[in-house]
Amino acid sequence: MVGPIAASFLLCLLATFALRPVAFALNLVDRPGGRKIHEGEVPIVGGLAMLIGLVFGLGFVPLSDAAVTPFMAACALLVTAGLIDDRFDLSPWLRLPVHCAAGVLLIDAGVSIQTLGAPFGGDEIPLLGLDAYLVTMLVVVASINAFNMLDGIDGLAGAMGIVTLSMLAFLALDVGAVVLATTALTVVGAIAAFLVANVPARFNREVRCFMGDSGSTLLGFTVAALGIAACQPPTRAAAPVTLLWLAALPLFDFSWTIIRRLLRKTSPLRPDDEHLHHLLVKAGFGVRGAFAIFVVLSSMLAGIGIVLDRSDVSDGISLLLLVGTGIVVVRLMYMARAFRVRVSA
Repeated sequence: MVGPIAASFLLCLLATFALRPVAFALNLVDRPGGRKIHEGEVPIVGGLAMLIGLVFGLGFVPLSDAAVTPFMAACALLVTAGLIDDRFDLSPWLRLPVHCAAGVLLIDAGVSIQTLGAPFGGDEIPLLGLDAYLVTMLVVVASINAFNMLDGIDGLAGAMGIVTLSMLAFLALDVGAVVLATTALTVVGAIAAFLVANVPARFNREVRCFMGDSGSTLLGFTVAALGIAACQPPTRAAAPVTLLWLAALPLFDFSWTIIRRLLRKTSPLRPDDEHLHHLLVKAGFGVRGAFAIFVVLSSMLAGIGIVLDRSDVSDGISLLLLVGTGIVVVRLMYMARAFRVRVSA
């Protein structure tokens, strides 16, 4: 397992720094203004760098061509569309067909949702034919956009990807799915390399880079693809609801964002600065504080999901606890300012 992970990390790290001058030459940079409050022009090379590392790392993983070819084609498609969006700022509705196309390619790779488990008690809910394809597409598109929405402060989307994929790899190893675990950790290697230039710290200010939509959509897709593979036959490393626990914070933020925008009668894909991480920053925790809170909380929620799964808690109870936890987390985020003021006093 070390070879693919190290290869992915090293090549992504090299690509992150090598692509910086290319980004400036092509004007592929992010400038402050509006909702963007960073300083100076920052190159957007994270998505392409992670893709390069991933392609190189997966070359050492024994995957069948029938599976890896459409999977990598989907990754390349998302990164290409993301780079165009990062450069020319495309409409979210123009990007949506690309996300759907990635879902089609994933299905072509043999990865689809065949069962929802038993979230309402009783027998498992099987999915066949068109139903399986539509639900798979919905999950892929939702995951892509959830991670895209998370990419609002330095390092956050990447850190959430590392937490989710690391826990997924643990579950896969627990049932002997070594190839799936290695694939997930190879993605983690690429993310970790990019975070060297993106994590909110002082040492990397001079080499700072963003992942952009090309990187966030790549992360969302890989999480969805590997998560589906882990919870569906023949692997069945965990129940489908357990995979939701592994990506609980991206799920909570995405779900509440869609609900909030629909209640306000605005487009569900219209950007704003009211995501959960924005609430923490506005509450005075700062970027680093919000980043730390998200990493710790996400790890705790993923751990809870794994404990529930391995304790033979029913899917219905696990789902009920997840929904209740989501409501509590969202409420606490809105109370963050009052909590910080009280603690400071």
